[in-house]
Amino acid sequence: MVAVNPPPANEGYAVLVDIDKCIGCRACQLACKDWNGLAPVKTSFSPTFTNPQSFTANDWKVVFYYEGTTKKGLATPAGEVVFEQFDIAPLPTQCMHCVNPPCARACPSGAISVTPEGAVVINKDQCIGCGFCENACPYDVPRRGSDGKYYKCTFCVDRIQNGREPACVEVCPTGVFTFGPASQIVQMAQAEAAKGRTVYGLNLNQYVGGQVRWIYVSSDRKAFAIRQHFPSDAVVPTNAAREVLKEVVPPLALVGAVALTAVGFASWRKTRIEEQKSQQK
Repeated sequence: MVAVNPPPANEGYAVLVDIDKCIGCRACQLACKDWNGLAPVKTSFSPTFTNPQSFTANDWKVVFYYEGTTKKGLATPAGEVVFEQFDIAPLPTQCMHCVNPPCARACPSGAISVTPEGAVVINKDQCIGCGFCENACPYDVPRRGSDGKYYKCTFCVDRIQNGREPACVEVCPTGVFTFGPASQIVQMAQAEAAKGRTVYGLNLNQYVGGQVRWIYVSSDRKAFAIRQHFPSDAVVPTNAAREVLKEVVPPLALVGAVALTAVGFASWRKTRIEEQKSQQK
């Protein structure tokens, strides 16, 4: 397990994503491709509006579409009538930029680092294409390219370091994304939760550091999209178990080595004593 030294959760930057404001225009998806010079990917028809169907090495931002039912109230002279209505909710997603990214901890070559801004970045020159990052990610984000290297969203850290917002944030026509210092974004998310809105990205499993830097908020009407897309526990159990074992096994191995050395020394000493007795006779 590689040592990672990410900035604290309240430092760096974060984004609040209000999916109630999303109209599914995919401007963010296109802006990501344009800024990062990502090649177009051939798509195909599917049962949903989502296109492409998932992240790829050339698709770092994807607007997923989810179907669900929501309850609505209709005021009538006899009183309010509550009924269920079919709805579609677009959900713009990318790498969540975990506060303590498991992909970086899993990378054996140290190709994944966390910048002071909180961006989790893959250095393709150091990537060996092992796929450990993909296996460790609870959000199924890193994807292998045709060159065998892995790629994903960089949080537009190059823009942030030059005083600009991420490309997807800047281009959104309806203000879905609010970019700012992590401490302020967390306070905004907590305020939304206090209003009774659904919030995802806070109080998560320590596997991801307890928090991510892209925090989602929604009313009850669109909350089904958040529930369908994001894992509630944000953990990959097999990888989490591997991390625990890596912490436990070295000390146990040391104890075992010491024990074997002691047994070996005792055996040698016993043999040596018997040899000396034999020589004295």
